[in-house]
Amino acid sequence: MPSAPVYEDVCTVYTTVYYYASALPVPAANSTVYMSPSPLPYSSSSTPCAESSTPVLTPTKEAYTPPPVYSAPPSSYVAPVYSSSPVYSAPAKPSTSAASKPKPSKTPSYGGAGGRIVTKGEKWAITYTPYTSSGECKSSSEVQGDISKIAGMGFTTIRSYSTDCGVFENVVPACQAHGLKVIYGIFLEAGGKGGKGPFSDYANQQLEEIKNKAPKDSVAMVIVGNESLFNHYCTAEELAAYIDYVRETLHGAGFPSDIAITTTEPVDVWENKGAALCSHIDVFACQVHPFFTAKVTASGAGNFAKEQLEKAAAVCPEAAAKGKYITEIGWPKSGEANGNAIPGYSEQKTAIKSIMEQVGKESCLFSYQDDKWKAPGAFGVEQYFGCSDAL
Repeated sequence: MPSAPVYEDVCTVYTTVYYYASALPVPAANSTVYMSPSPLPYSSSSTPCAESSTPVLTPTKEAYTPPPVYSAPPSSYVAPVYSSSPVYSAPAKPSTSAASKPKPSKTPSYGGAGGRIVTKGEKWAITYTPYTSSGECKSSSEVQGDISKIAGMGFTTIRSYSTDCGVFENVVPACQAHGLKVIYGIFLEAGGKGGKGPFSDYANQQLEEIKNKAPKDSVAMVIVGNESLFNHYCTAEELAAYIDYVRETLHGAGFPSDIAITTTEPVDVWENKGAALCSHIDVFACQVHPFFTAKVTASGAGNFAKEQLEKAAAVCPEAAAKGKYITEIGWPKSGEANGNAIPGYSEQKTAIKSIMEQVGKESCLFSYQDDKWKAPGAFGVEQYFGCSDAL
């Protein structure tokens, strides 16, 4: 991880990245890195939920070990596939006037009453990855218990970063049982079409699983890539083309047009590289982590998040007009202080309360549980973002 001076008045981008068992790129200092600690018997994701446009790099000498690649364990369960036809706007009625023209079709409604983005009070979504504290795939009963608790806390939606580790075998059925919607992710890495980037077999396999196994009635959103530009996995043009391909594929398979297809990046990446994506996304999504900006206190986390969301969304006003969301935001309960940003149980509770009051309906909290299998990361906080007890 590269090093640079830390400035008190500069906001820093720290976000969450899932790495798989391919050659691991050089970690970025402003990235929340998911590391899995030991090889597993399974083969073949990133988990509740913008920062300043000027990143602050934190020196570290920590060694990173590439994680194994997970695949969902075999299961006799076959996720139901619901038939549905794409939602189309009614065509304009014929007119007897030769000068009349057909009315343009209406823009799909991605949220609101009866839409895909459903909130309950100030709550919307929380990130969930089906891993144990040691990095193994959770059992079906463990997943069912987790999803039941998430529903009991009042969330309507979970965010999944990929389709690995039993997402369709265990997570989706549990969500169906409790009436939760799912934000599906197609995780991208480096290597382009021949590696794990856009249009690769790796990416397309995830797309095929969503196409064939995702219950159409409960899809909240599909996020193509997670900080792919931030991690230099692909160019904006390559990502834009693949977002369009995902949309075309899912619509061709009967997925309704009110399912938003988008991607997500930190605020500064949207400002510096995101304009090329604006005409290719249905709604706007970004990552915001207040703790990694040294001037932000726990009580100010919500106001900071609200400002950052508006700042990032200004890059793509047309997409943002249809919906703007924070797909990761949280606060750690243990670790070292980052200036005014202090981790702790009471601080986490204060921060989460502030976040929910200001941007709860637009935010995906990070995360449901602590991830003890991850590397400690900057300030030693990466394992301690689980915020279930703070809600």
